[in-house]
Parts: sequence; structure tokens; C-alpha cells
Amino acid sequence: MKSSKVVIWTLLIILLSVVIVFAQTTTTTTTTSAKKSKTVRVSADYVEPKSDVIYYKGKVFVNIDEDKVSVKTTEMYVKKVGDKWRNVEIPVKSEFSFDGGSAVADKMTYDLDNRTGTLVNTTITIIDTKSNEKIIIVADNVNYDLENDKYNGTKKGGVNITKGDITAIGDKFDYDKKKGELILVGAVVINDSKKGIKMTASDAVINTENNDMKANNVNIELKVE
Repeated sequence: MKSSKVVIWTLLIILLSVVIVFAQTTTTTTTTSAKKSKTVRVSADYVEPKSDVIYYKGKVFVNIDEDKVSVKTTEMYVKKVGDKWRNVEIPVKSEFSFDGGSAVADKMTYDLDNRTGTLVNTTITIIDTKSNEKIIIVADNVNYDLENDKYNGTKKGGVNITKGDITAIGDKFDYDKKKGELILVGAVVINDSKKGIKMTASDAVINTENNDMKANNVNIELKVE
């Protein structure tokens, strides 16, 4: 009888151990698949690597196939956060290419972990997937999130935006590429040459697929021929 109890308890312990090991393996696999590794390829005339920062100078070219991103510049820092190479900082003019767009900026940053960053004194061109038109944005500062296709920014004197027949100015903009929505806030001025409309407003929303608009506190001029 005692022998049977010992066998039963032994089997239960083995079964419990198998369940625990299986659960740990599943969690580890999920974590690994969620954060895939990537390779950052850099060529430069001069490099100065240290334990927590790598400095590049000269003709610097960066390519990240996994992110569909490339950069051309003349000076760059890649810095560690914890034990990971994560932050790219470029204090000089750069040419930035990404999936569905490109930009020229006086300064820029790029987070290797989540594909976000900033552009300073920039002209950014984005292909709007809802209309297949180019959206050209001139701004002092732009925050971008390539993972979620979102962009927002500001400019003293107004952000300048061009999209097909539309030109727009606003203190701030917020563009959601996946949603097909462009929001302008503050001293908004919109010209739509195709519709013959000039509009001023406190804020406005443009549907990028068909250029339909909504606005508040509006004054409109209609061109009638």
C-alpha cells in the first residue's frame, strides 16, 4: 500500500514539473518572437567605438533591412540603453528614407527598439496609402512612429502641408496614415484649388482618401466662375 502511494506521489511530482517547464518555455518563446533581432549596417570614413557609444564621421551610411530604413549623413552617435544598442542621434543634416516616405532634416533621432524618433527643421514626404498622393510637410519639429504610421509636429509661423490640390497651414499637425486622417490645430488656413475653397479655422480634419473636411470657427471664401 505504501509502495503504491509513493508511486502515485512520484508521478504527480513528475507531471507537475513537466507542466511548469512547458509554461516557462511558452512564455520565453513569445517574448523572443515579439522582439525580433535586427542588424544595423553602417559604413563611415571614421569610427570611434566605446563601451556605451559609437561615434561615426565622414560619409556615413546606415541601412536596417528589417526596419526598411536608411540614412545618409556626415556625423552620428549610436548609444546603449542598458545592455542594448538603441538610440541613434544625428546632430547634423541627414537624408532619411523609410517605407513609404523620405525626409531631409537638420537633426534627427531614431529608436532602434520601437522605430520612433524626431526630425528637426525638416521637409518630410509621405505617400498617403488612402489616396496614393504625396503629402509634403515642412515643420520645425516632427515626431514619427514608423511602427504605427503616425506623425505629428509644429512650426513657428505654421506647419506647411501640400497634398495634391490642397495646401494647408496650421500651428500643429497630426497625421495618421493608417486611418487616413490629417488634423490641423491653431491658425489653420486651407486652400483647395479643385473645390475653389479658401478656409480659415481654429482646427480642421481632412480625410486623406477623398479630401473631405470638417472644421470649427470657420471663415470661407468660395471661388465662383
